[in-house]
Amino acid sequence: MNRALAATFLATLIPFVLLSAWARLEAPGAWELQLLLALQLPESGPLAVLAGVLNALGSLLAWAALVTLISIAALALRRPLAALLIALSLAADAVAAAVKLLVERGRPEGAVVEVLFGGDSFAFPSGHVVRATALVAVLAWLLAPPRFRLPLAVAAASLAGLVMGYGRVALAAHWPTDVLGGVLLGLTWFALTALLVDRWARRHA
Repeated sequence: MNRALAATFLATLIPFVLLSAWARLEAPGAWELQLLLALQLPESGPLAVLAGVLNALGSLLAWAALVTLISIAALALRRPLAALLIALSLAADAVAAAVKLLVERGRPEGAVVEVLFGGDSFAFPSGHVVRATALVAVLAWLLAPPRFRLPLAVAAASLAGLVMGYGRVALAAHWPTDVLGGVLLGLTWFALTALLVDRWARRHA
């Protein structure tokens, strides 16, 4: 399993680094603007409600509270390593914030973005997507049968990241490649922390 986690770490880290460099050097492509416009939602309706719920759930404070509650539940079930891994998923947000400062990619222009983030906020990668991907990967990893835990963790986390990313792009808060970067970083962080915790557990078994 260590080898599979290490392979997952490299398989997501390398494209994330390349995508980060591209986002730093290149402006969003025309296809991104077209997709952004195609996904924009009316002010009311079920999809607008869904996007609003996703954006609220993915906010840092709401996500930190959710992660804390799940970690406490794992501790109550006497699974300290699971609680540690769950708690570490939230630290992915700090990594995402550091990458944003390095890449310095502007968000899509729009009145909503200006109100929510101001004029100096950076877009790549999406923090909402990183949080969703990292947490769902950990939960799937902990709950899935051992034989299928890694593929299920990657699949579930990717789906969660894309669903959250839909809410972010529909709000015009992020470019589509910000979402892709968020999924890759969330998976990279999950693989790294799962690998480290697994190695620690083996050494102290």
